[in-house]
Formats: sequence, structure tokens, C-alpha cells
Amino acid sequence: MKLVVEMLGLARRLAQTKESLVEIGDQATFRDVVAQLAERYPALVGPVIVPQTFDIESSHILNVDGRAVVTDLDAHPQDGQRLILMFVEAGG
Repeated sequence: MKLVVEMLGLARRLAQTKESLVEIGDQATFRDVVAQLAERYPALVGPVIVPQTFDIESSHILNVDGRAVVTDLDAHPQDGQRLILMFVEAGG
């Protein structure tokens, strides 16, 4: 399956790209997507991606199609989804 990952803010600056096409197997999880990003863009590891576990740092989120936040990285994405890796904004 193919997914597009758009990166915003710090993730975009560290990866030095706006978006990345990720190809994963049909049984892959969001964590597998994050692991592939970590391999492709090592500068993300630490500031955005937790080493070894491939969790997302608490200061960032993974959004699906601009509609929902991924709360379980072990869930399965769907082919063609657009993911957005972005900083969590605080405000009020």
C-alpha cells in the first residue's frame, strides 16, 4: 500500500522535505510508517521520533487525512491515506 506523509514545522525542517511517499505491506501499522520515516530521515530520530520504539514524541502528532489523530501506532492505515506529521500546538 502507498501513503503520503506530509511534514510540517520541525519535522519538515529536519527532513528537508515537504512530503514523502511511503510504501508498506498490507499488514503494516502506523508504527511501520514511522520506522520507515526514521530510516529515511535520521534527523527526525530524537526530536520527533523516539529511537528504538518508533513512537512519536509527545510534542508531535500523526494526523490522518486532516480528520483524525492517530492514537494507536499499532493500528493499520488504509491504502492511499495522507498522513500529516506535525507539532502539537498549545494555545487557548
